[in-house]
Amino acid sequence: MMRSVSLTKTIVLVPVYNCGKNLPAFFNSLYNLNPQPSLYVFAENNSTDDTLLQIQQFKLPHKVISVWFRPDAAMLNQNRYVPIAHVRQLLLTFARNYDPDYALFLDSDVCPQTKELIENLTRLKKDLVGGVYLRAFPNGNWLASKWKSPIDGQIIMRREIQKALDEPAMTSAGCMCLSRKIIQDTRVNFYPIKSNASEDFGYCIQANKYGYKIFLVLRDLARRIL
Repeated sequence: MMRSVSLTKTIVLVPVYNCGKNLPAFFNSLYNLNPQPSLYVFAENNSTDDTLLQIQQFKLPHKVISVWFRPDAAMLNQNRYVPIAHVRQLLLTFARNYDPDYALFLDSDVCPQTKELIENLTRLKKDLVGGVYLRAFPNGNWLASKWKSPIDGQIIMRREIQKALDEPAMTSAGCMCLSRKIIQDTRVNFYPIKSNASEDFGYCIQANKYGYKIFLVLRDLARRIL
């Protein structure tokens, strides 16, 4: 397989948990990326399906980090995001040690829809860039980013990309690109900072607190496997 390597040192960070059924389609979308990252890093926890077996079949340079959590970890911490927060933090710590120019977090059910995904997320040369994609909710599909309502300041989600031109309050770590600067800023982490915050929302809150702005690439870069 021909492999074009990115001119910048970029890595892709993927948390995986019981996602074996998604991985063939996800991997096929990764094979199409051009340029390719320097390395793919998978962080797996507690999977009981064929997730690890599927990763063994992955054809590009990669590394696997395995971690185990108590089944009641989320309940003990009174926050359902605690396990994924620790997984993302392990990946972020790996990135800090690897010291790339950029690290792209990508969830295993978010498939790149363009081969230029990495270039499109890094060409802005910004510290925190999200690639928009849709998430499924009972009342329909919504953009996997959040904004502050201009009316009451409450956090809201939006349906349409055309309405997402203002600065978001957060973007999902399902497709999130970080620069070396913010990767190495140890003040900004994925650990939940309040009981009802998701790990990526918490990360963005901390990033905002320390002066980082959030940018979105409003193109059809990725699509979630529904």
